[in-house]
Amino acid sequence: MHNQWKGNVFNVSVILALILGSSSVLAVNINPGCAYKPIDIDKYGNQPFRNPPDIRAQNGKLDTVFAVQFTEPKTTSIAGCPVKLRTYNGQLVGPTLRVKPGDVINLALNNKLPTESPNEIRGQFDQENRNAYLDTTPASFNTTNMHYHGLHVSPTGNSDNVLLDIPPQSGLLYEVKLPQTHPIGSYWYHAHAHGSTAIQVGSGMAGALVIEDDPEVAPKALLAANANEKIFVLQTILYDQKGEINNITSLFPSPSNPTPKDCSEAGNKDTWSCSRRHITINGQIVPVITMKRGEVQRWRLIDTAFRESIAFVVEGHDLHEIALDGNYLGRVDTWKAGTPIDLQPGYRSDILIKASMKSGSYRIIDQAVSSQKSLRQVDEPENLLAILKVVDETDDMALPTSAEMAPLAPFGNEDLSKKALGVQEVAFKLGTDMQGKKNYFQVNYRAFNPDHMRQLELNAVDMWSLTTVGDPAGVPNAIPPLPHIFHIHVNPFQWTRKGPNGLDQRVWKDTLLVQGPTVTNVYTQYRDYIGKFVVHCHILDHEDLGMMEVEEIVNNPIAHTH
Repeated sequence: MHNQWKGNVFNVSVILALILGSSSVLAVNINPGCAYKPIDIDKYGNQPFRNPPDIRAQNGKLDTVFAVQFTEPKTTSIAGCPVKLRTYNGQLVGPTLRVKPGDVINLALNNKLPTESPNEIRGQFDQENRNAYLDTTPASFNTTNMHYHGLHVSPTGNSDNVLLDIPPQSGLLYEVKLPQTHPIGSYWYHAHAHGSTAIQVGSGMAGALVIEDDPEVAPKALLAANANEKIFVLQTILYDQKGEINNITSLFPSPSNPTPKDCSEAGNKDTWSCSRRHITINGQIVPVITMKRGEVQRWRLIDTAFRESIAFVVEGHDLHEIALDGNYLGRVDTWKAGTPIDLQPGYRSDILIKASMKSGSYRIIDQAVSSQKSLRQVDEPENLLAILKVVDETDDMALPTSAEMAPLAPFGNEDLSKKALGVQEVAFKLGTDMQGKKNYFQVNYRAFNPDHMRQLELNAVDMWSLTTVGDPAGVPNAIPPLPHIFHIHVNPFQWTRKGPNGLDQRVWKDTLLVQGPTVTNVYTQYRDYIGKFVVHCHILDHEDLGMMEVEEIVNNPIAHTH
């Protein structure tokens, strides 16, 4: 089982008085609003866009208490379906945490979910064990912890430590110390207990974490755009016809051709495409953003979905990208109208939108993509995400220039490829056994085991060679090398992409789509922190089923293990 760091674990009764609200949950009968049928956008959408509530640091500290609890079906619904979902504070989206470099996040995570019976835990284990060759016992679906995705902070103790388990009816006080030099930008937090990650994030256990701009340094045009910024926590909240999610196989890929016949088959009907659920933004279905003509807003896009690629387009509008995965580009990359921003699970992109001088309504869509570009390797239809309504009133604002943004690049023009000495490899393996009954979810041909780790040397610079593999010849119904999503904790990496002008450009990221069998090389340096953390596939059921590996940064490594 996982490391159990005991220092700040406390019984739920210790902080019960600090928690507001009730976790009482009533049984939910099957409701017509929960049926697997298309959602009526006119009825359940088109409401004014709402940012999640903010919690701001005060005097260098952000002190807050999160209750992990089920939503109250009497008061919480999605498109007419009363839902009983695992959440933070009973809300469909977590609050936005706002801090500055050097601040400390003191977050008391109080797991108020009910303790499962031995039979319930066994049933959850059987769900995962029937589908994958596990190498460790996963956490129960009501066991949790917290990951601060993208933050460059310590992975040990009660900081960003995802090897902890917080069982039901217990809690932990997180103390996450941001270095004074931490890059400014858009990050996020989410549940990360191995075995329950997909179920919990698929319920909405995620929220934005913003490290705010320094008004003394940021360009005035950027600060003006920040004044009316929008937080987009893009979600695929999955719930069954009872308004619940307790089945990890619901998170598996839908059939390639999700027809009524395919979707009626056992094991398919609860999946995302067959369920006909809709992508939500901060828990809302197709919200409406109102802007004045010429107004500029900053939109922080965060793909928190368990398996959804989003090709983000605002019809009739250029997308002025200023940051990736939290890190400022040091320029403004303008993607012309109709060219999508690529969002994969775990990705962030900060964009500036300058509203058209032509008033009217513009669709914000997840553009249709072909199977060649799809995470699920099937043609994906267009999805309507939101509406941009441009009113007649005018506020002609300026965009910051690339020259103004250049000083914000956190690592300057550093080229890690010129410093790299070591080579690390990651091969994501999704394969099947000879009977076609169980799958292998592996990193470098091993399923996750917290006792197996790769050692890395503090301050070393390595190239990481990333690929995916499928089944070898001779396996019946062999699985080809499918796309997976590489995510590494603690330290970002440098990657080369094609910019809007078609030329190569170096960018910093912490999460990256890997299209096998092609090999993708990225470069990273292990700065500041020693300790254990993980790399994994950010298709979250893949992680739960074994596609994760522990890394340990040490001062003097004994040997690199692969």
